[in-house]
Amino acid sequence: MKTSSKFTAEFPTSISKTENWKVYQSSPSTLIPKQSFKSPTAPSEVQQLVQQLAKVDGVARVRAVAPRAVDIHWIEFELELHPETDLDDQAWDKVQDLIIDCEWDLRDKTNEKWYFQRKRVEKFTRIQEGAKIVAQSGISYSNTPRYYKPVKSSSNFLVVA
Repeated sequence: MKTSSKFTAEFPTSISKTENWKVYQSSPSTLIPKQSFKSPTAPSEVQQLVQQLAKVDGVARVRAVAPRAVDIHWIEFELELHPETDLDDQAWDKVQDLIIDCEWDLRDKTNEKWYFQRKRVEKFTRIQEGAKIVAQSGISYSNTPRYYKPVKSSSNFLVVA
């Protein structure tokens, strides 16, 4: 920051007195505009993993959420199951293996630490402030067709039976 004392101020009174004032001139702002604070994007491996998880029997949809969008290395994978469905041990083991393999593969490729959490949910809930959805799948019809029936219309609505 630069200072300058070349300015003087005079007050129109009967006792005119000249005072020296210091004026501070700041250098160009070092603050970055808010728009340039973009959270990092998830690697393509995360989107591929989400699509693989959505193909597991009993899984309706999957989304990957970064709880703190500024740190993309922590990702929670939420698996929404079809109604009245539960994953058997074999399917859950497959899910965990896919997630762990992807996590360690990214660690090897990037030399960075990745932390992938997984959880089953009945429905996707609203994400917390500061979090970001980094990948998601659509509803899977092929695994349990009796619950979700696609309706042909211009608005692409789903009918839940």
